[in-house]
Amino acid sequence: MKQHKTNPKREYLAALAYYKRTVWNHACGVRLAGLQYDVALRAWHRLHNAHYYWFCSLNDDKQREFRATDSEIEELHPLRLEHDDSINPELLATVASARLGTPKLKSVRNAVAEAHRILMASRDYLKELPALKNKLKADMDAYWGTVPFGDILDSSGKPDHVPLLPTVQTKRNNGKLSPRALEQALKRHANCASKKIQQEIREALKNKAISCRLLEEIRWQRFRRHFKG
Repeated sequence: MKQHKTNPKREYLAALAYYKRTVWNHACGVRLAGLQYDVALRAWHRLHNAHYYWFCSLNDDKQREFRATDSEIEELHPLRLEHDDSINPELLATVASARLGTPKLKSVRNAVAEAHRILMASRDYLKELPALKNKLKADMDAYWGTVPFGDILDSSGKPDHVPLLPTVQTKRNNGKLSPRALEQALKRHANCASKKIQQEIREALKNKAISCRLLEEIRWQRFRRHFKG
């Protein structure tokens, strides 16, 4: 069978559109946590690699011009929500109070009680934030992590959320991914996959959970089938 030569520039532009449409446009400037960050990071790595391969395909003169786009790719790197020692509960409570506005409190006691409630909520929130991760640990989690089907379905159709598996027809079902559409996406991917991947998909359908690595690959192939560029 004749092999079609991949166009590095076209692959990069497809990866850029994929990242922007399925990650950046949903959570631009939003710090992501958990599985959302893991999937977004894998999508960014795909963009970064496509950018690098396009660079390698250019001659020396064009490579020098191409260097200017390096910072643009880095600026698209997803932001992770994590613990920050510079933020204390008192600071967070002050900011939260300002955003909530000034309620009409009937007594000093009520004012103290409201301040105490906001401060305690700030402390609880900070305790729940994930610990700092180094780059290697973040990359490993994004590769080996497991994504439950329930989390995939819950992530769709929400503002400021990265859909773990974006819908193809955004106007159907209020933009939410249905369990049937999720299973069909996996089965469709299995039709063109290796025997090893087919087995992994059968196990995913049985266990109602899929590896982050395979999920992001399905996201990408699903996008490519409908990308016009």
